[in-house]
Amino acid sequence: MNTNVRFAAFFTIALIIWFGSGLLIAPQSEESSAKTSQPTNVQVTVFNDELYEPTVSLRATTEPYRSVNMVAQIAGEISAVLVEEGTAVKKGQAICEISVEDRYFRLDQAKAQLDQSSIAYSGALKLKSGGFQSELAISKAKATLETAKANLKRAQLNVGHLKVVAPFDGIIETREVEIGDYVIPGKTCALIVDLDPLKVTALVNELEVSKVKLGNVASASIAGNAPLEAAVSYIAYRADPTTRSYRLEAVIKNTGKSIRAGLSARLEILTKGVQAHLIPASSILLNDQGGMTVRIVGTGNIAQSLPVIVLGETGSGIWVSGLPGSVNIITVGQNYVIDGEVIEPTFVQKTVKL
Repeated sequence: MNTNVRFAAFFTIALIIWFGSGLLIAPQSEESSAKTSQPTNVQVTVFNDELYEPTVSLRATTEPYRSVNMVAQIAGEISAVLVEEGTAVKKGQAICEISVEDRYFRLDQAKAQLDQSSIAYSGALKLKSGGFQSELAISKAKATLETAKANLKRAQLNVGHLKVVAPFDGIIETREVEIGDYVIPGKTCALIVDLDPLKVTALVNELEVSKVKLGNVASASIAGNAPLEAAVSYIAYRADPTTRSYRLEAVIKNTGKSIRAGLSARLEILTKGVQAHLIPASSILLNDQGGMTVRIVGTGNIAQSLPVIVLGETGSGIWVSGLPGSVNIITVGQNYVIDGEVIEPTFVQKTVKL
């Protein structure tokens, strides 16, 4: 047998063996395919939507509800200092006094001038009725009367400004004058602060400012004190150019003025509630676009992904929106199935504390 015949015979035998091995292996492939077509078992939990009240948490500081520099409105020497720093005062209470000098004499003089001007003007009117007085003379008499009235009012104000008084109930924070000091109009006599109610101020960033509204209920935690109920009273309309944050103020009661201004605080503001789901953080997946999704059991036990928006995070899970009211979420095995795949769900109880 020549070489070509032997080569052809060897090639034919090899083909027969190869086809024969395929027939033997084929049944094993079919068996393996049958095994992989079995539905994947996953654990599923039913979640229902609930009212979620988001909280905006801010670092804050306590401040006086209002503070005013009480200033002298007339020039003169301080003749009496009636309160000390740290003293609680009532509205209208005198803080310091300015020397009387000749102000009461000027007041008496203004009163006398007004009486004289009144008599002169009345006489001019009587002469006019008899035809013995000109319009010019009457006009001058009236002008003199009005000037006398203005001088009397000015003298009365000067006497009234001899005492620098508290504009509201408060505490004298600082006092800048002593007996013998000479003051001019605008010179500060003392600083008064109002600590009841008390303001809690904070800065809220541009992402959260739209969530907060005037009147929102808040909780203020101040060092050394139990949380106190507060209410949002002011939100700035213009951001700070440096921090891009908005000033926010809340008001708390400070009966007895036990809480001082300038203390560090934490302000927790409750915002408008929305319907949302509290789910385990582990059930959230990322899609190909980087968006957040959860995998659920759809009709016919088909795996399906739904997009969600994270609203907040707690120790019990994550609050999300974008899901139907009641939803079956795959909580175990969601990473091993794909959309459109038939699955075998096993329902379990919730693993988060609501």
